[in-house]
Amino acid sequence: MARSAGTTRDDKIQNLIINQTLVYMGMFEEAFADLADKMTGALGAGISAAAGALAGPDAASQAAKGPGGVPPEVRTEIAQVLAEMREEVASQWPKNPDVFKKYISDPKFDRGIEIVESYDLGRPRLTEKLTDEALASYIFLLKGGDERAAKMFKELSDWQAGVPRPPWAH
Repeated sequence: MARSAGTTRDDKIQNLIINQTLVYMGMFEEAFADLADKMTGALGAGISAAAGALAGPDAASQAAKGPGGVPPEVRTEIAQVLAEMREEVASQWPKNPDVFKKYISDPKFDRGIEIVESYDLGRPRLTEKLTDEALASYIFLLKGGDERAAKMFKELSDWQAGVPRPPWAH
């Protein structure tokens, strides 16, 4: 997996918080259940294969091939749903970057990075700026019951419970 060499600690934590939030939102978004059904039907495989098709290094070429790839209309729907979710997260994010910087100054936030970097789920890590396809692949992994993804998200939930509540969330 290629890593973002220039990604700072602050960027990793921001990406992690945003991506984790989007994945959790996606777990409860009815549209993702419908998309999972469409994908598994189109691929003729289980939801884990659908997640792999989205996250694989040649996912774009698979989609272009038609059968066996992710249909373009499914990719479009994923982008629409995630765009709405991203807007919601952005609307609740602090407008002053110094507020976020001060919030994550606690060393407890480093543990979240450690958790993510201890797992290789065959896709870009949650500490990176993720594409819609990568985010959707995490949602589909969890919905499909992937044990390693579930374990990582359980560890992240436990970690998140131990960090201070964001001041902008009060």
